[in-house]
Amino acid sequence: MKNIYKKLCVPVLLVLCIIFPLFVTNSYALTIACNVLVYSVIALSINLIVGFSGQLDFGRAAFVGLGGYCSAILFTSLHVPFIIAFLCGGLFSALLGAFLGLLCRYSSFDYLTLITIGFSEICRKLFQNWYAVTNGSFGFSTSRPSFFGYTLQSPRSIFYFCLVVLIICYIAIKRITKSKMGRAYMALRDDPIAAAYAGIDVKAYKLNNFIIASFFTGIGGAMLAHLTTFISPALYTIDESLIELQMAILGGLGSLPGSILGSLILVVVPEISRGVYQYRLLIMGIMMVVLMLFAPNGLLGRGGVKDKVMDAVYKKGKKRQSELQQ
Repeated sequence: MKNIYKKLCVPVLLVLCIIFPLFVTNSYALTIACNVLVYSVIALSINLIVGFSGQLDFGRAAFVGLGGYCSAILFTSLHVPFIIAFLCGGLFSALLGAFLGLLCRYSSFDYLTLITIGFSEICRKLFQNWYAVTNGSFGFSTSRPSFFGYTLQSPRSIFYFCLVVLIICYIAIKRITKSKMGRAYMALRDDPIAAAYAGIDVKAYKLNNFIIASFFTGIGGAMLAHLTTFISPALYTIDESLIELQMAILGGLGSLPGSILGSLILVVVPEISRGVYQYRLLIMGIMMVVLMLFAPNGLLGRGGVKDKVMDAVYKKGKKRQSELQQ
């Protein structure tokens, strides 16, 4: 029954996403929906590195910026075809991820966190001061995605573009987590020493995980750059890294659907609570503290809110069944 539910859930959600722009024509609502899709890609990449391999990275905003700036500069300044510029955004982030991964593969959990924070700040300063390339604090303007001379201008077309990219990224990450590579990641997360004794090359898989996650983060950054058509160093701060990390944690570490749910909550809730927007970080902080106390694995993670609710329902059902039998 559970497997049937899972098999039906995915196509139903996909159909709802496809028909969503047909019924919702408000440009603002479609733009928010596009933001949810973009941040879902970023959250998926964070879940791959934090939820599946157990490497705590506080500097993902740097890779979002690297992918965004690379794609925007290639497409706008150098007039490279969009699809090539877009993929180069992910590849450039992966290249820098490989460099940082080489430095971090010998680092322990705590030191990795500090290194990624430092790297994020270095990248932000680079974006801010390299005026000749990034236009510094004034920001960099880019264009909407364009394919074979056709530019995606309407919110509906942008939505479908973001949806296609999210589906491709989701399937790719899902295949990775279900492969031998994904099982090695989870072994590293659970116990690196035991994984090493089992014959897993811990340092190589850490590096591999960092590169792949950075590629998908860069893709998300390129999507965000062409969605907003403007990027600046203010978009890639430590605060932004923390919010993106919260999306993965809130949805559930180790749960890919949880990454999408976390992105949905942390993008939509601030928009519908504009009246108390100044208290946004306070509300999010309280929410995360409560979640960590009672469900540290998030909403859809293993042992998270979903599992606790299902266990409670199952126990209540068993109790009721036994009472009826008596």
